[in-house]
Amino acid sequence: MLATTATILSLLLTYLRFINGKENLKREQVSKLLDQLLLNYNKHVRPGGGAAPLRISTDFAIRSMGPISESDMAYSMQIYLRQRWYDDRLMFQIDNFTEFTLSNKVLKSIWKPDTYFVNGKNSKAHNITVPNAFVRIRHDGRLYMSRRLTVRARCPLKLSRFPMDKADCPLIIASYAYTTDEIIYYWNPHAPNVDMPTGLTMATYEVGWVDTANTTYQTTHGPQSVLEVHIHLHRNLGFFILQTFLPCYLIVSLSWISFWINRDAAPARVLLGVTTILSTAQIGMTVREGLPRVPYATAIDVFLNVCLVYDMAALIQYAAVNYFTKVMPIEGGDEEEDELTGFPPPRKIIISEQEHERERETLILNNAHVVDLEHQGYKKIGCYQMLWRCLTGNSEFRLHRGNSVKPGIGNSVSDIDLMARIIFPSTFILFNVCYWTLYLHIPQS
Repeated sequence: MLATTATILSLLLTYLRFINGKENLKREQVSKLLDQLLLNYNKHVRPGGGAAPLRISTDFAIRSMGPISESDMAYSMQIYLRQRWYDDRLMFQIDNFTEFTLSNKVLKSIWKPDTYFVNGKNSKAHNITVPNAFVRIRHDGRLYMSRRLTVRARCPLKLSRFPMDKADCPLIIASYAYTTDEIIYYWNPHAPNVDMPTGLTMATYEVGWVDTANTTYQTTHGPQSVLEVHIHLHRNLGFFILQTFLPCYLIVSLSWISFWINRDAAPARVLLGVTTILSTAQIGMTVREGLPRVPYATAIDVFLNVCLVYDMAALIQYAAVNYFTKVMPIEGGDEEEDELTGFPPPRKIIISEQEHERERETLILNNAHVVDLEHQGYKKIGCYQMLWRCLTGNSEFRLHRGNSVKPGIGNSVSDIDLMARIIFPSTFILFNVCYWTLYLHIPQS
């Protein structure tokens, strides 16, 4: 039994030595092969020399995307840039060995495309923990190179419909020095041009679709082969509805409360109007902080300015009520304002029960409004009792107070207020129907 176990272990060790020796032999062969291939290799000369132009197959995968900056009109994304081309100077022949992968250090010793991003801004390669790049060499001289990059590129945004706008962010790839006579880029026919993972999301945008194109640019030193990618995005409205539109709706509705406040309460109505104007203006300044100073009005500018106009109109409406339906007392008269009726304002005289009946009749004949303190209950009901009944909402007390006051004194409602209660809400609703229809359902030119 022991002899059989020893035999098995011996065979296993012999096999491991054989495999290890074979791997060592392959590593030695690859090392010698690279030394031989790179011995007379000139990395400054493109493959093919002066023959036909070198064709470079290109595709890339988007790993993540964002953020998009409206103020800089730029966006960023992290991609894997993949390129394939043939270099006949790197052809080799090893038995049972057709392809091997090399580290990024080999890239410093071989020719590689001088690909750059035409509309790029501050793009960078990842170097942690090591440079994120590798190259594969096949026996027929085909090379495959992949790099991990963070690309920041220009994205011209049209903000006339902000925040209901859509974005078309391009990424343009070309050779920095070579023309179409030397290098031609084309999309890889055996893989997606742009590989985008499912569920790719951003905070403020949603990714729609991606268009690709293969075109040629005319430059000062000749035509250049160019690959274009257009990423279509549309903005999420949820944040702006919660932070801008809904508060503005509430503020405008709050300004309409002044139409139900007694026109004699000037401080209350004026303070309410000024507060709503300042609140709307503050929201507008907050929204504009992250936007560039474009020379045209955005959709949110239109909305905020209309809300501001409604707030100001509510304040101006009270000025009209105060001017057209109220007049100031004559000099030396009573401090309380009287309603403008078209007739000479009557004198208000307060008398008590002990005064002579004949004087009362004389005053009435002289067009004087009489307020009988005892009839209105000021002697029968104390001040604290009146306050308590007001706070508890005593309906009988309110009815008694309404019946005890003569018509046209103190509680009359202006016709301007009555019309404003209908005109302001109806026109604002009509504006919102037109606003949302225009910016959401009519296509952007």
